[in-house]
Amino acid sequence: MTLFKQLMITIIAIFSLMLVVVMGINFNTTKEYLVNQLESTTQDSATSLSMSISDFMGMEDYVSVESSVNAVFDSGYFSEVKVHVYDTDGYVSRTNPTQIEGVPEWFISIIEFDEPVASAVISNGWSELGQVYITGSAGYGYYQLWLATRDLILSFMIIGVLTVGMGMIALRQIFKPLAAVEAQAEAIQQRKFVKMDYVPKTRELRSVVLSMNRMAEKLEKEFAAEAETAQWLQAKAFKDPVSGLGNRNFYESQATAHFTDADRTLDGLILVSLSDLAKINNERGYEAADTFIKSAADILLDSIKGSVSSTIVARLSGADFVILMSHIDLERLESTVKNIMEQMKELVSTRVAYSESVASIGGVLLDAKSDKSKAMAQADASLRAAKGMGINGVKVFDIDTGQNMAIGRLAWKNMLEFAIENKSFKLRKQKVAELLNQEHILQQEIFASLEYQGQQYHAGYFIGLAEQFDLGEKVDQVIINLVVDYIKNQRPNIPLTINLSASAYVKPAFISWLDALLSDVSQETKSMMSFEVSEQSVLSTEDHALLLSQVLKRHNVTFGIDNVGKQFSAFQYLQNLMPDYVKVDPSYTKLAVGKESESFFMHTLCKMFNSLNIQVIATGVESSKQLEILQRFDIYGAQGFILGRAEEI
Repeated sequence: MTLFKQLMITIIAIFSLMLVVVMGINFNTTKEYLVNQLESTTQDSATSLSMSISDFMGMEDYVSVESSVNAVFDSGYFSEVKVHVYDTDGYVSRTNPTQIEGVPEWFISIIEFDEPVASAVISNGWSELGQVYITGSAGYGYYQLWLATRDLILSFMIIGVLTVGMGMIALRQIFKPLAAVEAQAEAIQQRKFVKMDYVPKTRELRSVVLSMNRMAEKLEKEFAAEAETAQWLQAKAFKDPVSGLGNRNFYESQATAHFTDADRTLDGLILVSLSDLAKINNERGYEAADTFIKSAADILLDSIKGSVSSTIVARLSGADFVILMSHIDLERLESTVKNIMEQMKELVSTRVAYSESVASIGGVLLDAKSDKSKAMAQADASLRAAKGMGINGVKVFDIDTGQNMAIGRLAWKNMLEFAIENKSFKLRKQKVAELLNQEHILQQEIFASLEYQGQQYHAGYFIGLAEQFDLGEKVDQVIINLVVDYIKNQRPNIPLTINLSASAYVKPAFISWLDALLSDVSQETKSMMSFEVSEQSVLSTEDHALLLSQVLKRHNVTFGIDNVGKQFSAFQYLQNLMPDYVKVDPSYTKLAVGKESESFFMHTLCKMFNSLNIQVIATGVESSKQLEILQRFDIYGAQGFILGRAEEI
């Protein structure tokens, strides 16, 4: 119960107690007044009647006595008027049963109102002729007492309503700073470090507001410091200071994680070797050489800017660069290599390059069976072949990858359109378990396979092409509908996690569709769903990702970010998106069991995420040793082959 309600209840209780006490005092005072008034009236009437009939009694004119009795009875509120005649020992009387009108029965039943009896002696000279007895009527007393009580209750009710209303208004004004403090605390819990501009004049409230502002400011600085530390460590360990790309350590960690992925399809590996870098160093100086390296790095990044798949770009050594592209075909690989060389040649006209010879580029198409060392050997062979071709040589090696990979782009487009129209997708799920209690399953991530003419193709085959053909949105819609139908029919007790492609959630129409879908399903169904997006897509579409997170949070649907740490980025985007969890890239899972300096970076990442109340999930966990070591960090959950492979639902 809120403090406001407690104070209002207290005020109402005190006011009600005061009302009861005042009403009791007023009631008793009114009752005593009415009783005394009735006794006085009755006694006065008895005395007056005895005096007026004394002469009639002396003449034994009992008819006149009776007339006087009737006159007195009719003129007042009496239940009985009687005269005792001593000579005849008889009575002249007038009676009427007590009638109480206009008074509720419950009031009469709980109130005792005694009827007063007054008497007076009838005398004529020194002789006593009789006695008068008059009994007052309780009806009048009840009626007057009821009117007084009713008016008092109504008055107190009106006063009470006005008092409570004014009290509520006054308390709300007083409580405004406290409400703002509560909102500030909620915002801090949601990792928004807001500060209150209005500082109340009340000493206690002023102290609370200032303390909360100081705490919010301190938390914001601590998070900023942790984010800067994480970025600094990441850059120190994995970033080449000249090109701004990843260094050899970065490529090795990313490639090691990539080539152990069971869902790999076709990859493209490109090696770029700059020409005459040593001559530029010797003749123009290090600054010119650094400009050459930085310009080449910018060209490599620009060449993959439109890539929807996961791409790794790094500088291996002084003049050598590497690009690893996932889910790519031979046509796109050759086009990318050609585009890189065309842009490299432009460095000659700007005199960034030393001579007409700018670079040699070798590329190779890899199938899912290629391991890291074999891939590098093949790429190195293609680079040697390119150098052997002369100035600015380019060579791309193809590999026979089987019938599944030989499907043309047009055929893939037809297959995707058929699968979307007929919902020809099979779903698999892989569990994400709590790290310290691996029996407790936190969620199950959904993987989709396209089914066509009796064969299945997992997402690695088609998702990149789907985004190229602008079909990613429709694919995601089909998969979401399949998951919703599964939840409604099978009623699982573990949430299912759906990965959304950037090409889908950047479209306002898709966000509106998802919002309408979640509005139509029950809260029970929504509680069994969660959505996640990759960090790479968030960095290029943060505004759209923010809109997506707001829609999901409005429906109380869990939201997460996948592959966190794979890109060189500032982690401030976490404050805006406020995900419920993050999945750390598999490369950092492997680093956590490596050198102490590398594991320290993982520890810093986890500390930063936990400071924002974001759950951390380690991915790519493949051995019991990794599980054991990861328990030393602030990691909530884990996902990988050691915990279970994906299985059909």
